[in-house]
Amino acid sequence: MNYRDHTHTVTARLVDMIRTGSHGQWVMPWHTRGVGGLLSARNATTGTPYRGSNSIALFLDALDHGYPTSDYATFNQFRKSGAKVRKGERATYVVKWVTPKNRDDTEPADGQSVERRLVPKVYAVFNAHQVDGHELQPDPVIDHCADEWLAAIGADVVYGGDRAYYAPIPDRIYLPHPDQFTDLDALLATSLHEHVHWTGHRPRLDRLDLTKPFGSPEYATEELIAELGAAIAAARLGISTQPRDDHAAYLAHWIELLGEDAKILFRTAAAAQRAVDYLDNLARPEPASSTDEVAA
Repeated sequence: MNYRDHTHTVTARLVDMIRTGSHGQWVMPWHTRGVGGLLSARNATTGTPYRGSNSIALFLDALDHGYPTSDYATFNQFRKSGAKVRKGERATYVVKWVTPKNRDDTEPADGQSVERRLVPKVYAVFNAHQVDGHELQPDPVIDHCADEWLAAIGADVVYGGDRAYYAPIPDRIYLPHPDQFTDLDALLATSLHEHVHWTGHRPRLDRLDLTKPFGSPEYATEELIAELGAAIAAARLGISTQPRDDHAAYLAHWIELLGEDAKILFRTAAAAQRAVDYLDNLARPEPASSTDEVAA
């Protein structure tokens, strides 16, 4: 499968899952109770987390097939570990951005630079439950509390009022009083969403375009970044997510957006991953682990 076909397949599957949500309502699939942990996709043989669009693609595949985990590896990775993919099992796909083999490695002249161009390479992978002879890895240990993780980031957060939002001026997150949330997970998931918005301010990742109105593609894209980022972070922190009060207002925009260009999902997933990495580096400033995906 090539990269273009891969983006179309994953995006079409996400849109289909949104449209066939529970109780006849459009929902993002990770809001289904008990499945959020599937977003913590990792390599079944190395334990290395998959990232960005790969975590989304593998989540959708695991959910689609009823796998209890989203541990995946290539045919050869399983073989080298002494395991064997069962005959007739079908692969799913991930993407890794690599340097082309025919890249000119000539050293640049003094004062010049060489552009490091990356290209997407698609790999076939299998779930650990499609394999014989593989010892399943234990679930990752959550070694930090979500509320402590958020507090360590150091964003200016004010409680009160009746809605949650991030205000670029004065660079502050506003959240309703904790008593207004149904439970602690709902409060934390909402805070994660607003913290992802917070990363987009100019002193940080410089992603926000404050000139675009609600309903514009740019506005919808930023909300999708916050939605994906909050879901990825929630899975990493071991908390469940649920639709926000304003969730339904964005779903039609997102379906339209994804229908216009399948690669938008991959670009927004990459931006969401960068936002989560930024927050994680503030909350836990130790070096980040190696990744399977350079960008999405």
